Amino acid sequence: MSLSARDDRMKIHIEDIPRNGLEIEFDGSNDVLTEALASVTLPPDVSVNPRITGRVEIKRDFDKFLIHGDVEAKMMCKCSRCLCPYEQTISVNVDLVATSSSDQADDYEQESKLEYNEILIENDEIDIGELIVQEIFLDIPMKPLCKDDCPGLCPKCGAVLGADGCECSNGTEIDSRWEKLITLKPRLNN
Repeated sequence: MSLSARDDRMKIHIEDIPRNGLEIEFDGSNDVLTEALASVTLPPDVSVNPRITGRVEIKRDFDKFLIHGDVEAKMMCKCSRCLCPYEQTISVNVDLVATSSSDQADDYEQESKLEYNEILIENDEIDIGELIVQEIFLDIPMKPLCKDDCPGLCPKCGAVLGADGCECSNGTEIDSRWEKLITLKPRLNN
């Protein structure tokens, strides 16, 4: 059975998953993550577009559900060096096993016995949106960079280094704290 994100069914009841599995396609046209994004606190200056592309497949395996898929999301960040906003595409791979909780043990006891890629099914529903947001959250960089060789800001004028706005001496001026090292350099070369 195949389902498109247009159905806005990010919470899938486990009884609605057929024996041959369920495939959900995301074409980027619908807002599918807003509800799940509201449940997490994103870092400052980071926002995730709730319209995603990709697919997720859920297969039954006796009392477990195998969840596999690849999803792409767009995220707006602020560069940690130059402070300029930029857009980045995050590709996440969802590879989880969902298990039903048994009534005999409490959730804490069951969660402590789970493997790194296992989750507990709550209220007989699998929240695909929440799973995707958690995977996206893990891929948000700690120090976002607009590009790997971002020069950062000029310490004198505050403009982006190398940009048209920076009128400083292009690094030829020496910081007074390092002047003594200049006299040492010729002696080391001899």
